[in-house]
Formats: sequence, structure tokens, C-alpha cells
Amino acid sequence: MHSAQTVARPEDPMTTASTDPNLLPAAPNDGRALATIGSSAPPAAPRAEAVQALKSFRVIFRSVRQHFHEVERRCGVSGSQLWALSVVVASPGIRVKDLAQAMAVHQSTASNLVEQLSRQAFIRRERDRIDHRIVQLYPTDAGRTVIARAPRPLSGLLPDALARLEPARLAALNELLSEVLSGMRDIEPEAALTPLADI
Repeated sequence: MHSAQTVARPEDPMTTASTDPNLLPAAPNDGRALATIGSSAPPAAPRAEAVQALKSFRVIFRSVRQHFHEVERRCGVSGSQLWALSVVVASPGIRVKDLAQAMAVHQSTASNLVEQLSRQAFIRRERDRIDHRIVQLYPTDAGRTVIARAPRPLSGLLPDALARLEPARLAALNELLSEVLSGMRDIEPEAALTPLADI
């Protein structure tokens, strides 16, 4: 009988490398990779001037909204309806297209406001005696009563404040606001002709 001999098999270097921690290849010293793990730079704080401008916008938005709430509480109409009614009271016989220009809104928006005020009997519509195609707007006694008890300014806080600025100051403001808008994403240009109370 021949005694069995054990033949040693060569070790698989790949198996040895994966099981023996002493034979694992050293990780490269990548400083960039280490810097991104467990460390992140804090966001830069906004400049003081930007913070002040942001606070001013907040005050404007909140004040405008509060004014519209007060208009609805005391008069039962929206801020845009009150502005339209005040224009009709100040200019009896005004046409819808002229009302739209006075409020800087679409003519269709002005027509809707006129329809709402007419249903509430705050204004009446009459056709021009000479050109029957022209419809003129006149306030009723009920409409004048609404204006009498309405909070001022009738056009709203922001339109009134802008109207009282000097032309040069308005030009500078418009330029700065254009820069702000150009730096914003997903703006809605069509909102330019929408009354603030309806935004």
C-alpha cells in the first residue's frame, strides 16, 4: 500500500488579497475626496443691503394685503373694485378703455370690474347720445356712499406711494426693479396688467 500524499495547491492571489487585510492595497491619498466627506461649507450670509431690501418688500406686501382686507371689511368690495369705482366717481362718463388705462390693466379686466360693480348697483352704464357704440360709466348714489366710507388711499397703498414719487426717482426705481426681475427665474410677465388685489 502506498501512503496518500497531500499535494499543496497554490493560493489564488485574488482570493488572498480579498481575505487578508494585511494584503489589501493602500488607498490613494486623494485630498479632494477627503475634503468632500463629512465637511460642507456653510452658505454665504446675504449682504446687509440685500436683507434690508428684502425686509422692505415684506413690509410692502403685508401692508398692501392688510389694506385690501380693510377695504373688503368696510366696503364689501375688493381693492380693485374700489379703485375702479373711485376712477368712475372722479371721472363720470369715462369709457371702459380709459378706465383700463387709468388702472394699468387689460381692457377685459376693466370690463369684468365694471360688470361686478354694475351688478352691485354701484355704477350704471349709458350709451353716448351721439355715438351709440360708446358706453359711458357713471356712479350711482350707492357707489358714492361706498367711496365716502372707504379707507384711503382709494387706489391702494402702493399705487398711491408710487404716484407721489418724483419722476427721476421713479425712473431710478424702475431701472433697479428691472435688474431684480432679470435675476429671477420663472417670472410671470402677464401679471404686470393684473390688479394687486387680484394677485
